[in-house]
Amino acid sequence: MVVPALSGAELDFLDATLVLHLAMVTLLVGAAFTMDDPARPLAEVLPISVKATTAIRMGLVGLVVSGFWAVILWLAPYTVDSGVPYPRAGLVVEAYATLAWVWTIAVLVATRRGAGGVVAASFPLVLAAVMAMLPDSVALFVAPGAPTYPASRLRWAALLLTGLVALWCALAGLPRRRLVSR
Repeated sequence: MVVPALSGAELDFLDATLVLHLAMVTLLVGAAFTMDDPARPLAEVLPISVKATTAIRMGLVGLVVSGFWAVILWLAPYTVDSGVPYPRAGLVVEAYATLAWVWTIAVLVATRRGAGGVVAASFPLVLAAVMAMLPDSVALFVAPGAPTYPASRLRWAALLLTGLVALWCALAGLPRRRLVSR
């Protein structure tokens, strides 16, 4: 969003939203590595649970994602050539819904293989490609102002809710304490 805003690009709602979605996917690819813990063998002797360390990492990455997403949404109106205000509020849910699913995949893969970031990093890319190919009647990537935009917000809210439930269930499967192997 910085390049279109600084270059004075005058995009329509659809193109500006596409740039937003590309920025979101790029941002969330990095967030997929939150659950990877390369220091796991060294940290096994610490008196802190796996859930606590995971919560700390998720909180820190959540703050970074929120900050970048806020800046990206703040810049969005500067790229649109329209007298109508750019509806940023409806786009907030998209990043968090996708982030919840990315973290769910990362936790599930990390608990079974040890490093879920590589698998989870491809998830936002695959998810975005699938969402882009959905028919108009169930589309998630809809330009603000389109007739189906309010319905897409409900679908995003449902995706966020199911993602949070899935993440909660995945996190519940983490061990309570680190096991010290001697």
